[in-house]
Amino acid sequence: MQANDKPIVAFIGRLDQLKGVHQVHHGLYYSLANDAQFVLLGSASEQGLNDWFWHEKIHLNDNPDCHLEIGYNEELAHLIYAAADIMIVPSNYEPCGLTQIISLKYGTVPVVRGVGGLVNTIFDVDYDQNKPPEERNGFVFYENDSYALESALGRALNLYHKDKEAFARLAKRGMDYDYSWKKPGDQYLGVYEHIRHK
Repeated sequence: MQANDKPIVAFIGRLDQLKGVHQVHHGLYYSLANDAQFVLLGSASEQGLNDWFWHEKIHLNDNPDCHLEIGYNEELAHLIYAAADIMIVPSNYEPCGLTQIISLKYGTVPVVRGVGGLVNTIFDVDYDQNKPPEERNGFVFYENDSYALESALGRALNLYHKDKEAFARLAKRGMDYDYSWKKPGDQYLGVYEHIRHK
């Protein structure tokens, strides 16, 4: 398989426990072992975590399928969103979450942990019984362990490798989602109009 046939798995965000840093690390090596490329853009405020990922950056420096950028750059973040096929968001806690919403708009399929705002915006393509298949937009895992991450990320990679057309349709469904303020804004206006006419 040529390198340019491999999907790009990405992580963009803070490297800390809240964001599931150990799952990010596991996802990196799982991706490389499963015919995928991996790109990371992030920084850690905790020195130990920062040193850990700098060590990984140096260790993987000659790997053509991997690039770790320690730090943050807004322009580069958008380029990664645009280039990636899959975005992992393995947060331990996420009250809302923007990464998965930005990913959807770029046509990057999210693989998220089923917590907080992540589970309210991403609906598992295989297992979500609350949404019809045409409204499912990503992959979700719930347990905070490597097996759960591998299950969801593995399903995403398998779909990409086995059925690129189905993967492209999934990415397109994500792009069709509207998490802007338009709908809530219209609803607020409706409430105010209702009150005004009483």
